[in-house]
Amino acid sequence: MVTFLTVFHILVALVLICLVLVQDSKGGGALGMGGGSNSFLGATGAQTLAATLTKWTAVLFAVSCLALAAMISSQPKSVVDGVVLPPVSTPATTEVAPGTSTPTAAAGTEPGTTPPPAETPAPPSTPDAAKPSEAGK
Repeated sequence: MVTFLTVFHILVALVLICLVLVQDSKGGGALGMGGGSNSFLGATGAQTLAATLTKWTAVLFAVSCLALAAMISSQPKSVVDGVVLPPVSTPATTEVAPGTSTPTAAAGTEPGTTPPPAETPAPPSTPDAAKPSEAGK
């Protein structure tokens, strides 16, 4: 439906452009087609046929604009709106015991005990790294 309305809107816009260009101005027609008696109701000076068609085409253009805006606003705004995210696991949090200002131990340890220090591996020692280079002798 949106595709049909978009094509209709473009056609109405092209017709409206052509009607505006064809109309008579005070100095003659915009495309050199000025002059002549093309009044809608005769020679009484009422609106010309081109002016009447322009008015109704402009109304169609406005209605198609509003219809397109209403239809497109109900569609998702972004490609990311339809993506389903996996559940996120939350990290363990530390809680402050009532009456103290320091957080309690991490989850899984008993209160009052200090968790063991993390072991850091010693840097690898190679015998060649400790000796100065013998290439300069």
